[in-house]
Amino acid sequence: MQELIRTRCKQGTLVITDETITIERKLGGLAMKQQTLYRASLVGIDSKLGAMSFFGLGGGINLTFRGQGADVLKADLVKPRVAQEIVGMLQHPQ
Repeated sequence: MQELIRTRCKQGTLVITDETITIERKLGGLAMKQQTLYRASLVGIDSKLGAMSFFGLGGGINLTFRGQGADVLKADLVKPRVAQEIVGMLQHPQ
Protein backbone atom coordinates (compact mmCIF):
# COMPACT_ATOMS: atom_id res chain seq x y z
CA MET A 1 0.00 0.00 0.00
CA GLN A 2 1.66 3.20 -1.19
CA GLU A 3 1.14 6.38 0.86
CA LEU A 4 0.29 9.26 -1.48
CA ILE A 5 -0.54 12.11 0.92
CA ARG A 6 -0.08 12.64 4.67
CA THR A 7 -1.32 15.94 6.11
CA ARG A 8 -2.62 17.43 9.34
CA CYS A 9 -6.30 18.06 9.97
CA LYS A 10 -8.35 19.10 12.98
CA GLN A 11 -9.06 15.46 13.85
CA GLY A 12 -5.39 14.35 13.65
CA THR A 13 -3.59 13.15 10.53
CA LEU A 14 -5.25 12.47 7.17
CA VAL A 15 -3.50 9.73 5.19
CA ILE A 16 -4.39 8.91 1.57
CA THR A 17 -2.95 5.71 0.12
CA ASP A 18 -3.62 3.97 -3.17
CA GLU A 19 -6.29 1.85 -1.37
CA THR A 20 -7.58 3.78 1.67
CA ILE A 21 -8.47 7.14 3.19
CA THR A 22 -7.58 7.13 6.90
CA ILE A 23 -7.73 9.58 9.79
CA GLU A 24 -5.31 8.74 12.59
CA ARG A 25 -5.83 10.18 16.09
CA LYS A 26 -3.44 9.89 19.00
CA LEU A 27 -5.29 9.19 22.23
CA GLY A 28 -2.34 9.71 24.57
CA GLY A 29 0.74 7.61 25.10
CA LEU A 30 1.08 5.01 22.37
CA ALA A 31 -2.66 4.51 21.82
CA MET A 32 -4.00 5.46 18.41
CA LYS A 33 -7.48 5.41 16.89
CA GLN A 34 -8.06 5.09 13.15
CA GLN A 35 -11.07 5.65 10.93
CA THR A 36 -10.71 4.15 7.46
CA LEU A 37 -12.69 4.33 4.25
CA TYR A 38 -11.66 2.18 1.29
CA ARG A 39 -11.21 4.18 -1.91
CA ALA A 40 -13.12 1.50 -3.83
CA SER A 41 -16.23 2.33 -1.77
CA LEU A 42 -15.87 6.14 -2.18
CA VAL A 43 -18.93 7.66 -3.87
CA GLY A 44 -18.34 11.38 -3.32
CA ILE A 45 -16.31 14.17 -1.75
CA ASP A 46 -17.63 17.45 -0.40
CA SER A 47 -15.32 20.38 0.26
CA LYS A 48 -16.25 23.55 2.11
CA LEU A 49 -14.29 26.55 3.32
CA GLY A 50 -13.72 25.99 7.02
CA ALA A 51 -11.60 29.00 7.97
CA MET A 52 -10.49 32.12 6.18
CA SER A 53 -6.82 32.95 5.85
CA PHE A 54 -5.56 34.98 8.80
CA PHE A 55 -2.14 36.63 8.76
CA GLY A 56 -1.14 34.65 5.66
CA LEU A 57 -1.60 31.24 7.31
CA GLY A 58 -3.73 29.92 4.43
CA GLY A 59 -7.02 29.03 6.12
CA GLY A 60 -8.52 25.56 5.94
CA ILE A 61 -10.93 23.41 3.96
CA ASN A 62 -13.36 20.92 5.50
CA LEU A 63 -13.43 17.66 3.51
CA THR A 64 -16.19 15.05 3.80
CA PHE A 65 -15.58 11.68 2.17
CA ARG A 66 -18.80 9.73 1.50
CA GLY A 67 -18.73 5.98 1.10
CA GLN A 68 -21.38 3.45 0.18
CA GLY A 69 -24.19 3.27 2.71
CA ALA A 70 -23.75 5.50 5.76
CA ASP A 71 -19.93 5.57 5.72
CA VAL A 72 -18.69 9.15 6.22
CA LEU A 73 -15.19 10.36 7.05
CA LYS A 74 -14.58 14.03 7.94
CA ALA A 75 -11.27 15.90 7.85
CA ASP A 76 -11.59 19.54 8.91
CA LEU A 77 -9.17 22.42 8.37
CA VAL A 78 -6.98 20.77 5.73
CA LYS A 79 -4.56 23.18 4.02
CA PRO A 80 -6.27 24.52 0.87
CA ARG A 81 -3.52 23.50 -1.54
CA VAL A 82 -3.44 19.93 -0.16
CA ALA A 83 -7.26 19.73 -0.12
CA GLN A 84 -7.37 20.74 -3.79
CA GLU A 85 -4.81 18.05 -4.63
CA ILE A 86 -6.81 15.39 -2.71
CA VAL A 87 -10.11 16.30 -4.37
CA GLY A 88 -8.51 16.31 -7.82
CA MET A 89 -6.82 12.95 -7.23
CA LEU A 90 -9.94 11.22 -5.90
CA GLN A 91 -12.46 12.69 -8.35
CA HIS A 92 -10.29 11.96 -11.39
CA PRO A 93 -8.37 8.73 -10.64
CA GLN A 94 -5.73 7.77 -13.17
